Amino acid sequence: MEIKDIKAIKILNANSNFTAEVEVETENGRFRGSSPAGESNSMYEVNQFGGDIDKELQQFNGFLSGLKGKRLETLNEIYGVEGTIPKEFIGGPSLSLSYALVYALSSYLKKSPFQLFPKKETVLPVCKMIGGGLHASGLGMDIQEILVTTVADSSTASIDSTLKVYKEVKRLLEKTTSSFVGGVDPEGGFVSALDNYESLKTVRKAVENVIGETGADIRMGADFAASTFYKDGKYEYRRPIYGKKALNRGEQIDLAVNLAKEFDMYYIEDPVDQTLGEDYGEIMRKVDGLIVGDDLTATIPDRLEKVHQFINSTLIKPNQVALLNQVHIYSDLADKYNITKVVSHRSEETALSIISDLAIGLGAKYLKVGINRGERVEKLNRLIEVDYGI
Repeated sequence: MEIKDIKAIKILNANSNFTAEVEVETENGRFRGSSPAGESNSMYEVNQFGGDIDKELQQFNGFLSGLKGKRLETLNEIYGVEGTIPKEFIGGPSLSLSYALVYALSSYLKKSPFQLFPKKETVLPVCKMIGGGLHASGLGMDIQEILVTTVADSSTASIDSTLKVYKEVKRLLEKTTSSFVGGVDPEGGFVSALDNYESLKTVRKAVENVIGETGADIRMGADFAASTFYKDGKYEYRRPIYGKKALNRGEQIDLAVNLAKEFDMYYIEDPVDQTLGEDYGEIMRKVDGLIVGDDLTATIPDRLEKVHQFINSTLIKPNQVALLNQVHIYSDLADKYNITKVVSHRSEETALSIISDLAIGLGAKYLKVGINRGERVEKLNRLIEVDYGI
């Protein structure tokens, strides 16, 4: 394919903040890519923008103009373009460009985007039921997310069971919480006044009810995002959990282990601070489930090399490293260490469904994504489309 025209503009993401969009014109049409951002960020991930987005995109357009007339035939050639992007544009601009080029190349080759990558996996969603922490503006839980996933033969079957739990959570919140009016956080998780423990009990009850009705294999999880409330060697909870508000490192480890056992949690993400890899490892030794690194690893290959022994699962958030070549390297490295891969959305998403194709093409087992709000549903619908051969 030949790049006939290319330009970057700013658009709004799902949180009404500006991000980059790149449009590429080829002989097959126009193709757009855009980059999300996060509210709860790892200290290791790249910045999406350096400051003035208008000035940055104006300068980035100067770089893009040099790509006009360039021919690209393979994914590796897209990676070659990434290698020429000036360092100051590694972030929102670079990932938006890569996504646009992937869509253009897949059209040129008459393939789906996931078919540009070497692997294919049936991807199961991991979906938020209740939101807290930074995603809920400090309301409700300190824990950032209570999640649900399933064991199923297809993405569609998994989505069906997960949606039943989500609707049952809403019913239980409406029944038991007078202040609940159905509000959701930026990723579609319900926001209520319940504390951490009561929120976990509510989701557990919903899971039990749906299992009783359907017999589906449904599993709970939690993203603590513990770095967001770790200060001066203590984990500071706004409301007590198991009778305590301030926990030291050992007590936080015990809390994560005890909650995992009490609520039969299979998925535990960032249960301790992002600088404490050994503490992840201690939890992994005591819990039969996925101990998931996100803030700890930040989709950066060098980070995974340093801490791979402390986790058995990792999130892949492409915008954390902002180059698809590095995402691909990271994915292969996770495979080397037998680490379960979970491709993930961000709180400030765009409407693109490309992370669903990435999850399939990179051979990830899971896609972490909301089950409410249009920009999240787009990702789930893409999994359904692939199930049906679309």
